[in-house]
Amino acid sequence: MLSLRGITEHETFDHPVAIMIAISSTNPDPMGTITQLYNPNIPSFTVDRPYVDPNILRYYVLLHDPHRASEAQAQETFEKMRKSLGLHCHLLRINSKERPPETAHLLDDDTTAIEPDADPAIRGIWQQQLTEAYAVESRMQAYAASSATAAMRSESPALSSGGHTRSSSISSNVSSSPGVSSPSLPPTTLQAAPLEMGNTSLENEQQQERQQQKQIQPIVEEQIVSTVQYGRYMTDDDVGACKAMVREFVVQSMVPFMERNIQHWNEQVASARRGLTGRLFGASRRLFGSSSRTQSTHSLQSIPATGPNVPAGVNQLTVYPYSAPEAQLRKLADYAFMIHDYKFAHTIYDTVRRDYATDKAYKYHAGTQEMIGICLLMMNQPLRSKTDVDRNFELAVQQYLGRCRSPFQATRTTVMYYELLKAHRMWKEVPTALVRMTGEDSDLRSALFLEQAAHCFLRTPKPMVRKYGFHVVMAAHRYGKALQREHALRCYKLAAMIFDDHSWSIAKSHIQFALGRQAFHLGLLEDAATYFANVLADAKQTPQQQAAHVREFMFIYRQYTSLNGIDPLEESLPNLGLPAIDNQHVRVSLSNAQANNMDNPEEWTSMERELLEQNIAKGYIYGSKKALALQQQHDNRVTCAIGEPTIVHIEVINPLQIAIQLNNLVLGCEHRESMKPFREKRSREAEAYDTMVHGTFVEGSDDMFAFGPYELQKISEITLEPMEKRWINLAIVPRKEGSILVKGLHYTFNGLVHRFHPIIKKGKRLNDTPENKRTVAYAQDHTLDILVTSPMPLLDLQFHNVPESILSGEVVQTVLEINNKGNKGLTALRLKTSHPSFICIGDPEDMDKQIYGGGNDEVRESVTLDNKLYDPSVVSVPLPKKEGGGDVGVVNSGETTLVPLWIRGDRIGKHTFKFLFSYQSEEDDAAIAHRTLRYTLNVQVLPSLKINAFTRPSAGSGSEYILGIEIENLQTVAGFQLTQLNAASPLWSIVPVSIRMDSKQDVEAKTSIPPRQTTFAYYKISKLKMGEETTKPIDLNISKLAFVSPIYFQIQKRVVVNSHSNRVMPGYNSTASP
Repeated sequence: MLSLRGITEHETFDHPVAIMIAISSTNPDPMGTITQLYNPNIPSFTVDRPYVDPNILRYYVLLHDPHRASEAQAQETFEKMRKSLGLHCHLLRINSKERPPETAHLLDDDTTAIEPDADPAIRGIWQQQLTEAYAVESRMQAYAASSATAAMRSESPALSSGGHTRSSSISSNVSSSPGVSSPSLPPTTLQAAPLEMGNTSLENEQQQERQQQKQIQPIVEEQIVSTVQYGRYMTDDDVGACKAMVREFVVQSMVPFMERNIQHWNEQVASARRGLTGRLFGASRRLFGSSSRTQSTHSLQSIPATGPNVPAGVNQLTVYPYSAPEAQLRKLADYAFMIHDYKFAHTIYDTVRRDYATDKAYKYHAGTQEMIGICLLMMNQPLRSKTDVDRNFELAVQQYLGRCRSPFQATRTTVMYYELLKAHRMWKEVPTALVRMTGEDSDLRSALFLEQAAHCFLRTPKPMVRKYGFHVVMAAHRYGKALQREHALRCYKLAAMIFDDHSWSIAKSHIQFALGRQAFHLGLLEDAATYFANVLADAKQTPQQQAAHVREFMFIYRQYTSLNGIDPLEESLPNLGLPAIDNQHVRVSLSNAQANNMDNPEEWTSMERELLEQNIAKGYIYGSKKALALQQQHDNRVTCAIGEPTIVHIEVINPLQIAIQLNNLVLGCEHRESMKPFREKRSREAEAYDTMVHGTFVEGSDDMFAFGPYELQKISEITLEPMEKRWINLAIVPRKEGSILVKGLHYTFNGLVHRFHPIIKKGKRLNDTPENKRTVAYAQDHTLDILVTSPMPLLDLQFHNVPESILSGEVVQTVLEINNKGNKGLTALRLKTSHPSFICIGDPEDMDKQIYGGGNDEVRESVTLDNKLYDPSVVSVPLPKKEGGGDVGVVNSGETTLVPLWIRGDRIGKHTFKFLFSYQSEEDDAAIAHRTLRYTLNVQVLPSLKINAFTRPSAGSGSEYILGIEIENLQTVAGFQLTQLNAASPLWSIVPVSIRMDSKQDVEAKTSIPPRQTTFAYYKISKLKMGEETTKPIDLNISKLAFVSPIYFQIQKRVVVNSHSNRVMPGYNSTASP
């Protein structure tokens, strides 16, 4: 990207300042030889340019070897040189005599002389640099050769490697050294083409890159081994003498020479420009002289364009001769900069910049802008404005790229600006400078600058992590375009570490897809398959992209398994995300459970706890069963008996917009002899590598396979349509007591990729200790750990004649069918309901009784009630008495019994009735105390009647009251007819006042309620005479007023009325039918 490009015309940093002329002390004519070596009339190749000043310092070195010439002869020659050439001379004593050869065995005739190696301390001065240079040179030659080959194939321009470069100089040194031959590079086939989408082209390109690496590696090693050992005969004294010569040259000759030139140019050129005359002359030039200025030897000249610094298509260069004032000012500023006088250099750069702008010498102007910015950053003083510094560098880069077409100079400017900003720790300004150079002309340069900009975002006082991730992704993309795949893979991995913790699915999918492609190019098929598997579950891609991702993943995985000898139908790919499965929604139920009772698990758990407390309080669970039941409630495990099917419900989701196929779906289970809950910690990463399970087909079944202690159901194939959610139900049939842990689900994706999805659920959130409150901790879940016991009863329920909707106050009779599908007798059936005011359980003998019996006020019934507090939501369900078993109700194995159940519309609205049944085995079981069953019903209650009541004392007697009842029909279509009114009270009875019971027409007129109408009726409430009926508060007298015979169905409304004297008054139930 950046290498030595030789002498440039717009700056003098790479122009020669001095020249060293070396002769030997054994030379018979030293002065003549010096004259031949340096003739001012014949310039050398380094200064044969009109913009290079030939007036440079000449430094003469006399090399003296004490083994070849005497000291007196050397001193005599050196004195002649000082007298004739001046003080810029030096006598360097250095050894050049070979040391005696070393032999391993002096008496062995076959032993050859071994040439001695250089001293390790002396050899280490340049060995490391030369070794690195040889390696870089070899790789550059190989890349150049491969680029040329690719260019011939694709007719694309090859990379130019001509010109005088540092690497070519090193190659020439190696090839010209005695005994060293430069190996030739074989042609390579690295194709510098864009990334193709086809899988076959990706595979061919990968093979070509591998072949090229095999060809380059021996060449590099051969050149490194065959390097020449320089300084073989030098000693420590020789190295010290060389260092002293360089120090004397710099301190006594070169720096004073530069200072004298600075003083001279400042007095002769710069002072004139700073005076009043110079300012007026400069102003006239800017206003009038740009078009009429005459050409002279001191103005701009055009020369033929040659060399590596010339942009393509440019034939001539416009330069300032070295004698021009502008060129002398630039050289003055450069010399001042080199001796660290940055303030004076900044002044001169700013002065000459105006002249360059006037003459439209854009390359010279860009160079001065660059140096002005560097001087501002190099000064030992605070920056007045960061914006001014950045503006200078920005203008320099823009002119280098735009008008000068010199990306090399722009790159160099950016690198120096970057290093200076790093030295000042101005990390926020660095990315702006680096991103400025990310063009389309060089992908490698852009990638390097983007990566460095990304790292600078992390070094700001407040790290900018998202900007870092964004820029490192762009760097990886440019590395990929430059075929630097290892660097691209590395950058994408850095970006993945940033985006994996965020919910940016599109960015994560892009990174994973790019990682997969780069890993495939590098031959990392396992990593490529893993990265592509992470992309598959992205639901935000288009259907075409999703289909392409699946197709490429299948191709790569097929290649990976075939090359590594892996059976794709047996080994599991752990990170395959299709289909999506939510572990928290996985449920285990018995075969008698409803499919829709999985919602609201917290409410069901609360009902189970309350039912258990009631059963213990009422004595249904006692003794050792009490502790067993509490432990069973705490573990929350599904209990099944041997031979009872247990169903595992798993919801699979296809997040893609294309259909996918799943094959051979079967559960992964583990059987334990112990009945205690599974307490060990499971590892999702370790279990994800479980292989496919195989069982023995069960004769007489369609899809059941035997696995020893249990049988599993296998689904051969299902197809998930785009965006489809589907519940799959897989059965487990235990064949041995103990515990069965459901570990996960085995399936095969699209008939090729086997995956085992571990199912590990989290328990309830722990919040009992201060430490758990400060952290997010969950208890261990046991719902997937099935407890297998000896044969038990199994309750199965059916509700018959349950309407979808009833009217408010309506009472309907339904039938509860109780079936025992287990192998033991069922007893102690208890029920807890979520709506106790809606439900009433009756005896089997009451199956054929009417809801309300007929009668009149002359016949009263007396009912005795137990006036104790109890929970109405928990009741016992009467079961048929066992013959010879006393009063205990039992449902034997395989038998069925019917129980009446009444539902009353107590409140208007849509209601979900939750029924929780608990039952026990006729025979005690050491594993469990009881079993439960959940059941739900949905009923809607519609509005019917609205009743208001009031009382006032009767004028006839103090023991009588008048009761007024207002009844409003809320229906818009149906009408109602009052059929019966009941009064229940221990002290009061009721008779009609406004209704003549002996007149059928009057009764019909005052008990008929049309839609949206209201009717009124008055009744007299009389206190019962003492001794006539019992007056105990637990005895109720029920008075019935029958108006007409009940038709269709009946609506019951209850009104409670209190007298003004706060005495107990009866409650009235009015019954109506349409």
